Amino acid sequence: MDFLRLLAFGYLLYGIVGLFGFQKIPEAHRDRPWTKSYTRWQAVSWILTALPLLVYSFYFSSGQCMVSFGKRIGLLLLLFVPTILFEVIRSRKFSRLLKGEKERKKAGEQ
Repeated sequence: MDFLRLLAFGYLLYGIVGLFGFQKIPEAHRDRPWTKSYTRWQAVSWILTALPLLVYSFYFSSGQCMVSFGKRIGLLLLLFVPTILFEVIRSRKFSRLLKGEKERKKAGEQ
């Protein structure tokens, strides 16, 4: 559990720092009109990744909760559903923006 908690705090810290714009992003997403928005949503994504890990690690850290390993994995996956949905929606949005820019650039060259 200590590893999960450490990992969660690392993700949380990286997400908070990312809210201030200090984050490594792919080259394709740099220097675009929407780069600042992309960086912020990426930071929110890191924070949303940290929250289920924190909840899970604190819930099972006491050692008094006797739940089978399979149920623990199921609970962890259930906690990650909102994060996965958020990431899929966000990824599609910015992929669509990037694709639209490439198509406009290609149409402008012709």
